[in-house]
Amino acid sequence: MNMLRLLCWADALTIANLSCGVSAIFAAIQGHPEIGAGLIALAVVWDSLDGKVAAWTHHSGREFGKQLDSLADLVSFGVSPACLFFTMSEPSWLAVPPLLFFVACGMLRLARYNISTGKGFEGVPITVNGVLFPLLYLLSVAFPPASTPGPPCFWRWAC
Repeated sequence: MNMLRLLCWADALTIANLSCGVSAIFAAIQGHPEIGAGLIALAVVWDSLDGKVAAWTHHSGREFGKQLDSLADLVSFGVSPACLFFTMSEPSWLAVPPLLFFVACGMLRLARYNISTGKGFEGVPITVNGVLFPLLYLLSVAFPPASTPGPPCFWRWAC
């Protein structure tokens, strides 16, 4: 099977979405959460455009494109927000279980969507995280946590 025959212009935008998600992970690991948050938000733009381009070029409804989009969305709106917030938290493995649960829920939501036969969405699309997490990052910058005595805070933005 020739891979190039499977791809269309909308898939190039899906790959741009994936590229933003992976780059956001790299930025977070390198200590640049502001770049990571911006790349997650940019992934939302590419994700919304790929569906529009697929419809415009009469490629919507392709099974390959649907699977490709879900894989990119899992990285951009599941794994990269989890990595972003893990790198922003105080060093503690207590943050890992809720973040793993978050990513697993996103994966399950996408898998359920991919096998559904009905039209439309059921539940909250994972793309919402591409808007929510950059906004939470901006809030954490605008309103830094106060240093108050008490138990350790594992999430800077939640203290």
